[in-house]
Amino acid sequence: MLERTIVYVDTSYLLASFYNSWETGARSQLEIDLPEVVAILGNMIKDQLGQPIHRQFWYDGIPDSGPHRYQRSLRSCDGVQLRTGQLIEWGDRRTQKGVDTRLVADMVVAGHRREVSDFVLVSGDADMIPGVQEASDNGVRVHLYGFGWDSMSAALRHSCDTTTILDPREDFADAMQLQVLEGPLPPSIRERPIADGVPDEQGGMTPVPGGRPLQNPAESQAPRPAERPYAPLTPTGDDAEPGADSEQSERSTEAASEATSEVTSAMAKHPQDQGKPAKDAPAGGRTPSAPKPSMMASRRKLRSRYVPLPEEVWSSAGFQTPFDVGQQYATWWFENAATVEQRDSAHQLSGGGLPPEIDRPLLQFACETLHEYTLSESQRVSLRDGFHSGIRGVLISVRRLN
Repeated sequence: MLERTIVYVDTSYLLASFYNSWETGARSQLEIDLPEVVAILGNMIKDQLGQPIHRQFWYDGIPDSGPHRYQRSLRSCDGVQLRTGQLIEWGDRRTQKGVDTRLVADMVVAGHRREVSDFVLVSGDADMIPGVQEASDNGVRVHLYGFGWDSMSAALRHSCDTTTILDPREDFADAMQLQVLEGPLPPSIRERPIADGVPDEQGGMTPVPGGRPLQNPAESQAPRPAERPYAPLTPTGDDAEPGADSEQSERSTEAASEATSEVTSAMAKHPQDQGKPAKDAPAGGRTPSAPKPSMMASRRKLRSRYVPLPEEVWSSAGFQTPFDVGQQYATWWFENAATVEQRDSAHQLSGGGLPPEIDRPLLQFACETLHEYTLSESQRVSLRDGFHSGIRGVLISVRRLN
């Protein structure tokens, strides 16, 4: 038997642990360098066991559309073999077929051949226990690597010779990178609202914004002085200069042409705004001010009155289990959030399933208290058992007081 190591990696377990170590909003931007993960994992195992690695076997399911980029990158790594099963998709749900079975079969065969002295298993599934037990019966030492105690089966940990807990964000920091996406484009501010502009003088009559509709050319040949629109304020009487009217009309014509050119350029920059009325146009043609940073601040997260802050419920320090969190939440819920009808029927919550109006805030509170982005099925069962126990304790206290 050679003093070497064979590594068996459950790829879906490893990738899920890497993604779950980041916040929900950052997971879509996370890029994992699997060849670098292979190198880092190999160096860790060499340093811990003090012997070379014979080969790494990575197991994953391939969809009908073909291998994805992570699987293609594993095929190009030296000293790595990708063993694949089938990935079946039903809508949003995905199920692997033949992946765990192949991993266990390879462990059993390698254990019977007794070619190497150590196995390293990177997984948390209890389905691996038969392979671990068969390898141990043939004298092979099995070392379990996982990402958190809650992500691994307790029975699997007890079947292996050693257990090593890894942190994706610390141990594999060089293999993960966030692809920061660009933020939204800054808002474009028009120099002048379109409603204040003068339309192009192209065939046909166009209503003047803010004024009276234009008259028929036949009727406008002899307008009356009292009804002349936009009449310039010029001196009258004997003090009026001979060319004052003509100069004033030339100035107004130049101003109208400048306004027309400005509006045309603004409409060319923003073609999507053509045909839309201007909203909240400032009086006097003043330019609206640019938005301030405080106007673009992120909104404050809304909290439900059924989901308290962790410090409002948890008063003791130390390690917190889902069972303890469920007990503490049950006490807080009965005293602060439960209605009169819910208190009267609280004995129905001492076992069985919880209604959605209680179960959802309980899960949200547990995620915030335990600093988890999602809870495993075992954690949820322990959390609900703690809530049932807390309700029973509250009812016993109430009965004693009465």
